[in-house]
Formats: sequence, C-alpha cells, structure tokens
Amino acid sequence: MSSLEQLLQAQPRLWRGRQHPHGQRTAPTGDRRLDAFLPGGGWPLGSLTELLTPPPGGGELSLVLPSVRRLTAEAHWVALVAPPFLPYSPALARAGVALSRVLIVQPEHARDAAWAAEQLLRSGGFRAVLSWLPHASTTQLRRLQLAAEAGHDAWALVYRPESTLDTASPAALRLHYQPADARRRRPAQLQVVKCRGANPGTLSLGGPGAAPCSQQPAAPPSPQQRLPQQRLPQRGLPQQRLPQHRLPSPTLTAHAARQEALPFAGLPPDAANDG
Repeated sequence: MSSLEQLLQAQPRLWRGRQHPHGQRTAPTGDRRLDAFLPGGGWPLGSLTELLTPPPGGGELSLVLPSVRRLTAEAHWVALVAPPFLPYSPALARAGVALSRVLIVQPEHARDAAWAAEQLLRSGGFRAVLSWLPHASTTQLRRLQLAAEAGHDAWALVYRPESTLDTASPAALRLHYQPADARRRRPAQLQVVKCRGANPGTLSLGGPGAAPCSQQPAAPPSPQQRLPQQRLPQRGLPQQRLPQHRLPSPTLTAHAARQEALPFAGLPPDAANDG
C-alpha cells in the first residue's frame, strides 16, 4: 500500500468521488427501504441533514417520526426548534412518541432559531435536534454543521423550503421531499440532492396519501404528559450555553403545550384527525 493511500485512509473526514465516507455513523430511519436508499444506511450522525420540502403539511414529518419514536423510547431527548405549527400531543402519543422526552423551543424572533438549534446540538444533551429554518443563511448552516460535528452522535436535521434547492449549502446530506400528488397519480418521492459518496438518486415512498413509515398506536397522553415548550428571551439578553444532559439554559421560560393546539401539519392525516 502506497504512503498516499495510507494517508488518505487515516483521514476519516476525506472521501472519494463514488465511495461513502469512511466511518460515517448513521441511525436507522425505521423504514428498511429508506435505510437501503440513504448513503451510509440511515440518518447521518455528527453532520447536518437538510430536508427541502414544499410548504408544511405534505407529510414530511412522517419521514422522521419512526426515528423520533425510537429515540424517545430509549429515553433520549429530542428537540423541535421553531416548528411551523404547535405539535398535537395526542397524535404524537398515538404514533408511539414518548412526550416526556420531547422538547419544543419557540424563539421570540425567527432569527434566533438557528442559534437555539446550535446551542442544543453543542450541549450534548439531545440525541436529535429537528429545526425549521426557512431563512437560514449559509453562515448559520455552516455553524450548525460544525455544531453537529461537535455533538458527535447527535442527529441534526433542518427543514428548509424547496425554493432553496439550487442554492449552495454546507450540509453533508441534502434531500428533496415531494409529497404524493393524487391528481397526477404520483407517489411521494425523496431525492438525494447532495451527499458524500455516490448519489443514489430518487426513491418512491408509496402511493398517493400513503405514509412512508408505519406507525404504532399508543394511548392518548395524560395532562402530565403534555409537551414541554421553551420560549427564548429576546436576543438582547445574555446567551448561555446549555448544560450537558439537562434542560436548556435557565434563561428559558417553560410552559406546557395546550391540548387544543392546531394539529402538526407534518403528521399523516389519519394521525392528526384520529380521536
């Protein structure tokens, strides 16, 4: 083996054109077809994944729901940063999500959402951080990519509008989700826009109206199981780093999510309307 070959293999951050990066850690998606499709065999850990979608409400949350269910069942913390609609806790509970392990962060200003996601990733206390950042800049995305690397086993996913499809991004994996179109008889599709290694192309997720991942029923949550929600202070207040393996900074004020909240637009229709 040449000295150049040894040098290349000794650098886990380097990869070659049609090869997957060496040592890339992944987490199962909960769907075998999706695992087989994604580079590395699942959601990449320690790097940023960008999911480009149409306006919220096309079932994009169903892609990540099985992973959120698994992580919370294993007593890991999952954070949702700036979701476009307040998640409907009974629907999440029926999908098998442990609500006691889900934290919602709603910044006072949209511009603070990227900062909040970065602090959560760097804290080391959250196994997954899902953020909705429609107006994130390249600099903010780069900071999230670095924060995901610092978080090691953290799964960092950012939802962004599909209008950013042709813009440059530092995310290691970029996916374009297209919901099913019943009129055109087109199933939901997932396209890999950017990845490390060979690009697998596009995956058909099923027929119109079908959810790509199965769901497990669960009992409706009790009042004590409602989702905790954090509201960030205005940006002028001190920004404190989140302590590891604890809830976010004491400057955050918690209040419970209301049962009568709007259904989360990303859930499949049957999960949002059942009961």
